[in-house]
Amino acid sequence: GTTLGRHASIPAGWQIAACDIGQGDAVLVRSGGEVALIDTGPSPKLLASCLSELGIVHIDLLVLTHYDLDHVGGTSAVLGRVTNAIVGPVSDASDSALRDSLAESGAFVDEVALGTNGLLGDLRWQVLWPPARLGTIEPGNPASVTVRFDGVGECPIGCLSSIFLGDLGEESQSRLLGSVHPSAVDVVKVAHHGSADQCERLYERLNARVGIIGVGKGNTYGHPTDALLGMLNRAETLVTRTDLEGMILL
Repeated sequence: GTTLGRHASIPAGWQIAACDIGQGDAVLVRSGGEVALIDTGPSPKLLASCLSELGIVHIDLLVLTHYDLDHVGGTSAVLGRVTNAIVGPVSDASDSALRDSLAESGAFVDEVALGTNGLLGDLRWQVLWPPARLGTIEPGNPASVTVRFDGVGECPIGCLSSIFLGDLGEESQSRLLGSVHPSAVDVVKVAHHGSADQCERLYERLNARVGIIGVGKGNTYGHPTDALLGMLNRAETLVTRTDLEGMILL
């Protein structure tokens, strides 16, 4: 009965779903019958449970923003179920092994940079970060693949625009702001689980209606920080967080 109740409470028209997977990110974007998954969280079991609850059996686009465990640890749950995967620069053999496992399971894997784009149903997605030439940017958090979705099709129920910031810190966020000049969005996936290492000017520019924070209950990092919550408040962005609300559906 509890399971039936949970399924009945899921709105049929959801476009964005943030899985409740503890301290980490695993967020789905759905449009026109196609599904993107941005990061896979720390646990295959928790990700599989979330996908099952939402009735998701196939991933058209998998985005791995970077290779920290709390963003890629659940990837084995979707092996053999992904059409295309876009990833950032690797830093060691374990990163390369993860990419190889995706390719061996049948996914087309592409290392992407600023300007890479494609379609997902009625949405166009575009990579805004990292730049093609990394220069002094190290793989990992500073080079997190940042992707944006905007409606370009019929959008019969409306299309939520969104941006996913991975674990970008303040320096990378500032450089992204200066090079891309992003316009406002409906939804922002807040960087680095709400750490204090943020660029307030970016959140002001994005002027998002809703901010999603993937964060674990009672985490030892103090996420989300008061500093970040203050930035979102000043940007008039409504805070949603998985540690207090569980799965988030927009």
